[in-house]
Amino acid sequence: MLNFDNVTIESARYSWLGRKKWSPILSDINLTLRRGEVVALVGGSGEGKSLLLQSALALLPQNLRKRGDICLNGDVLNTQQCQKLRGNTLCYVPQGVSSLNPLLNVGTQLSRSLHLSGSHTCALALEQQIQHYQLQADVLLKYPRQLSGGMAKRVLACNAALGGAHYILADEITAWLDEPLACQLLQQLRDLSAQGAGVLWVTHDLSLAVRFADRIVALNEGRVSDDITVADLKNGLGSPTLQKHWLAQPEHHPLFPHTAADNFTAGKMRRV
Repeated sequence: MLNFDNVTIESARYSWLGRKKWSPILSDINLTLRRGEVVALVGGSGEGKSLLLQSALALLPQNLRKRGDICLNGDVLNTQQCQKLRGNTLCYVPQGVSSLNPLLNVGTQLSRSLHLSGSHTCALALEQQIQHYQLQADVLLKYPRQLSGGMAKRVLACNAALGGAHYILADEITAWLDEPLACQLLQQLRDLSAQGAGVLWVTHDLSLAVRFADRIVALNEGRVSDDITVADLKNGLGSPTLQKHWLAQPEHHPLFPHTAADNFTAGKMRRV
């Protein structure tokens, strides 16, 4: 179990005299992620959702600091332990594709993840994952600059799966994707969850969160305003702000009777 216990993230601000003052971005965040579940972390732009993920991996920039504890199975992790757990126990799937090494082809990078997991069936495992993420075999020979946005996102998700991470921290992985491809990618995250991984997924899209998450944690003004199951949200529970956003989604209005997610469920997917 991965826990954020009273986590506060502060930003350094400097006056013209050079004095440094710390201002909170997130305050007293308590969040639990269990293996086998998908938790959607929702909130508006600038709420600090991505920073919370980065704090678990000791990836915060130098002008930010974290207070509070990141715990794994009851043990408090220090900075060095968080860094050591990157890739095998904790896997970060960033919003952009800059985490892919531009000097190495996709096959080399995926093979490294496979080696990190301790698997000795590299060729077979790579072939299975490539097929599962609906990528062509020649993608292994391509470099990141040759990938479309959708392909790059799928490569990143494939990389997380091959690493055998216990917890996947996914940061806006559906950004810039059309809805059918976003649904496909999220279903693959659900497949990883069914295999025992815990998934903490940052998103601004509450409609997708309700379709693919087990639980929703909402941030509002730097604090957790809701920690609620999807079933409870649909039954009218949660804060007024979250309920307002939920009731404003297209599925509640007859003007939008049919969505791309419905097409996905029916198996009508298209590739990028």
